[in-house]
Amino acid sequence: MLERLLMMNWVRAGAPFLGAVLFLCSSAISTQQSAKSSASPSTGFTRACSANPVLAPTAKKQGEHKPKHPLPPVPVPVCVEVKGEAIEVQEFLQAIAREQGWRIGENGASEDTWSFVRYFGADELDTYADTKVLLEQIKFTSGKAAVTVRTTDIGEGYVRVQISSQFQGDGKSTDKISGQPGTAWPLNSRGVLEQKLVGALQSHYKPMA
Repeated sequence: MLERLLMMNWVRAGAPFLGAVLFLCSSAISTQQSAKSSASPSTGFTRACSANPVLAPTAKKQGEHKPKHPLPPVPVPVCVEVKGEAIEVQEFLQAIAREQGWRIGENGASEDTWSFVRYFGADELDTYADTKVLLEQIKFTSGKAAVTVRTTDIGEGYVRVQISSQFQGDGKSTDKISGQPGTAWPLNSRGVLEQKLVGALQSHYKPMA
């Protein structure tokens, strides 16, 4: 009985010490986890644009043929802000175009702009452009989109990425009586092409919670 009482007193006396040891161990583990978290590289962020001005039209090349039908007005570009470097964003999007096997031409790049033309077959044009808005039925054989990607440093490590496109379909009217003789038809974008590029950025750069 005496031995049992002595054992209970010893446990009670040692409880504060044991609690202190457990607290110190817990603090050490927490500190190590915080250090590991701080050492982990950031993957960047994406967020909605704080502003989205309309892109200025690109300069036309000398000798470039004007379309037979007027082009629709330039739409407001699709926009996203990315925490990173402007040149890094451009290089990433260019790599996406190569990996996807896009048929592109008239490729031009500068410090803040990447412009190119993507070509489409008749079977995929309808996916990217609205081909049902014309006044007459057109049988399209191919198409293309002039795409502009603008990257602008806006401070605090963020880059505003604006993407706009203008589509043109090539085909002939099926109206044998009053059909227009043109073969190049301006079309409105469905936003699919722009969203694919934005989606790639959002997948590559960790979104903000």
